[in-house]
Amino acid sequence: MNYTHLPSISCYYSERPLPSHTDAEAHFEYEMLLITEGEATFFINHKSYQIREKCLVFVNRLDRHSLIVTKEPYKRYVTTISSDLIMANIKEMELISIFIQRPKNFQHVIPLDTTTYHALLPLFQNLQKEYSCRLPFYVSKSMTYVISILIDLYRTCPQYFPAQTGNISSAVVHVQKYVNDHYDEKITLHEIANKLFINKHALSLAFKEIVGISFREYLVLFRLTEAKKLLLSSDLSISDIAEKVGYVNVNNFIRIFKEKENITPLQFRKQSGYLI
Repeated sequence: MNYTHLPSISCYYSERPLPSHTDAEAHFEYEMLLITEGEATFFINHKSYQIREKCLVFVNRLDRHSLIVTKEPYKRYVTTISSDLIMANIKEMELISIFIQRPKNFQHVIPLDTTTYHALLPLFQNLQKEYSCRLPFYVSKSMTYVISILIDLYRTCPQYFPAQTGNISSAVVHVQKYVNDHYDEKITLHEIANKLFINKHALSLAFKEIVGISFREYLVLFRLTEAKKLLLSSDLSISDIAEKVGYVNVNNFIRIFKEKENITPLQFRKQSGYLI
């Protein structure tokens, strides 16, 4: 689904000033951050990381994250990529796994050696240039840089990519792609397991182990992320938004939204702003 003022891919270079504190954020897309100067404490879900120059950070679109800058100037490249672009353009399971899978041992922050850092830096610079100029086909060209970053990173740091070999791991990726394409429809893991000719119980266990949360939780969070995008990028009614993200009963949608976000969808629309 396209959102008029939310780019499918973006990249910018910026400096963030030293704050007293930051609140948890849940952005709408997948993110890659390359830190070029400064230091910060990064909180992602229930983990904390000390990041500094030459660190590369991967944030899932469902991750809640915040940071405290501890040394200025804190400068970084921030690349955001939509779920549709990720799913459509990255074919290799090993490469896509660093965005969409979160097993217990997953590390969001990768400290790069000098050689790898200087190999990746020009690719981020090219990404930033593409987004700044936005010439014809900039999205397609930008994705070639993203894939190049992933390939170069995999060649030097394969241990940070969580993908496992085997049919069950491939099936989990298929489930995630299916959710991406059909979240606005009625979806059950039983239905998907039947399509893949895999035992539902085995698929459920594998999904939670590889993705880090249950299928049910993943589907709920995915739908709510899409709902938040619509709340901030359209004037659709709450009822229409609920229907577009797969909820037939608007009251059920409002209840789940409030349970996860601690505010109603309407309150979210009124008080939130979208900051990449």
